[in-house]
Amino acid sequence: MGKRLVIAPLVMFTALVALSSSRAQTQSGVAGAWEMKLSTQTGITTWQATFEQDGDKLGGEIDLGDNEVLSVDGTIAGATLKFVIVVPDLDGDQPIAFEGELSGDMITGAQGSFSWYGTGDWSASRK
Repeated sequence: MGKRLVIAPLVMFTALVALSSSRAQTQSGVAGAWEMKLSTQTGITTWQATFEQDGDKLGGEIDLGDNEVLSVDGTIAGATLKFVIVVPDLDGDQPIAFEGELSGDMITGAQGSFSWYGTGDWSASRK
């Protein structure tokens, strides 16, 4: 009977450590390196993103390729993130708005209009 009392707390402690570790991983937020994919009428476009999170503020940058790196300005509330990038254009700057849901190492983006890229959806995976 004494052994059960020793084993039970050890099992409970191990379960709590595993649960705490699991929560820490899921609460790590959106900060870090991501690969974004836009799927529109023009095809699939891949960008590299680095997101930074400070509370509910979302920042960072997205590398569109061809030496064009744009700043991210947005928010994150729970698992929902919203941000805008502004693409310079000869006809005037083109803001592109993104909205998505963070789930672990994936972001599932909402349907949207992405300026001259067309309409469609986007997703991102943590690198």
